[in-house]
Amino acid sequence: MEVSNCINCGYERTGAFCSNCGQKETHRYTVTHVLHELLHVFTHADKGIFSFAKNIIVRPGVVALDLVEGRRKRYFNLFQYLLLIVGFTTFLIVKSNFMENIMQNMNTINNVQMSKRLAQAQADVGLLLQKYNNLFQMMLIPAFALFSWLLIGRKRNYNFAENIVLHTASSAQTNTLGIITIAILLFSKSNAAMTGSMILSFVIMLFSIIQCYRQFYKLSVRASILYSFLVLVCAYIVQSIISVLLVFLLLLVSM
Repeated sequence: MEVSNCINCGYERTGAFCSNCGQKETHRYTVTHVLHELLHVFTHADKGIFSFAKNIIVRPGVVALDLVEGRRKRYFNLFQYLLLIVGFTTFLIVKSNFMENIMQNMNTINNVQMSKRLAQAQADVGLLLQKYNNLFQMMLIPAFALFSWLLIGRKRNYNFAENIVLHTASSAQTNTLGIITIAILLFSKSNAAMTGSMILSFVIMLFSIIQCYRQFYKLSVRASILYSFLVLVCAYIVQSIISVLLVFLLLLVSM
């Protein structure tokens, strides 16, 4: 048997794969190989991105549970997928002025009268949330995970980090399905469309958490709904506090 050194790690290799790092024997890139690699990433039957998107829509809690219990080789990287889908939804949000339109619509519905400074600060917050939607969503995952761990996880011997994996899967599903709500605003700027998008976004988020808890924690429908509402309310309180603090800081800066 031919013996050679692995190009990747330098370890002695006696077969097609390196026993130290797992890299297979390499070849020089050609256009055909590049196209094959790109196609392989997106369509591989076991862990391609499209296959993973289907799994994350249908069974996000099962995906999270498999990852937590060590069955990771079969899936596309969850965190990489989240970054990709959040980046795409952020692009759509910026293009549709989603957050800005939502805030204006809420003020119209509530008939809110405010000072010019407060209105400008609120508009600036809307633009910040719109521009940095990806970072804001990443910051909320630990908040969801904390309340999930406090209410359910620690009783069932799942730690905080494992609840982060669970809510990363939930966020990935929410953003994948949320493309529908943003698409509505790309085609219509009416108050009815914006109100419908707000309601649909909330329903999708609630549905995702309920589904995740059902599949991950094996809870009953009633228990899943109860815990989902509790976690969602707690996380929204944190989100509201952050938003109020941002408005306050912007008011201070503008003085």
